[in-house]
Amino acid sequence: MQTQMRILYPFNPLKPDEADEPYQDEFTSIKNSGGKCSLFDFDSLAFDEFKPKPAITQEEAVLYRGWMLNPEKYQNFIGHIHQQGGIPITNLDSYTSCHHISEWYELCKEFTPETKFFQNDENLIRNAKLLNWPKYFVKDYVKSNSTERGSIANAAEEIADILELIETYRGSIEGGVALRAFEDFLKDTETRYFVFKGKVYSPGSSTPALVTAIAARIKSPFFSIDIAQKADGEFRLIEIGDGQVSDKKSWSAENFSKIFIDNA
Repeated sequence: MQTQMRILYPFNPLKPDEADEPYQDEFTSIKNSGGKCSLFDFDSLAFDEFKPKPAITQEEAVLYRGWMLNPEKYQNFIGHIHQQGGIPITNLDSYTSCHHISEWYELCKEFTPETKFFQNDENLIRNAKLLNWPKYFVKDYVKSNSTERGSIANAAEEIADILELIETYRGSIEGGVALRAFEDFLKDTETRYFVFKGKVYSPGSSTPALVTAIAARIKSPFFSIDIAQKADGEFRLIEIGDGQVSDKKSWSAENFSKIFIDNA
């Protein structure tokens, strides 16, 4: 672990000496491996307060691991880091380049389902019908619908219901609407890879060539790549995300922490 890098985690409101529950195991693993971690009150960011413990030191590189922030809130957040003398590893441009599908799609369009971007307005359903797709995978620029209803619309008229669920459970539609052509993937084949400072990390023993090809096109310092497989064996890109706000999914905390230990 690089001594000049500090990783910030939101604390557990019920146990302020621990990271919030989804991050506690990796927080512990990284600390036990000699990494420098700090905790902060995520909810206080809304009140423009930021008091990480231990404090950020001057010229210290800072990486975040925590809840998603829209671009405006992320800009605010890294502004606090700068004010305390730290240097965010991921700037705003790098963050949005992976956090929003509209930013990375053109770089990787041949590897991923065809996608069209729209505003969530009165023209959306009419525009969707013009695509003449048999099915639509519906999401905003960041997330799909995670409720039991899912994100697949069998007709254009179903798109509005899915967007309403996304808005209800996430609070807003971020960026705009992304309609993706439906592709049939084999069940349980989706895998998440991480890329840190240009190096690809796998949760298993092998990495598909597609992951390496995608990683070479994305210039962010820390991001995730989700790949799934079709019945004919072809690998396809499902999603790219900013690594700071990407869930580690099937990764063990020990395996995940090696991403940073390897950069010591």
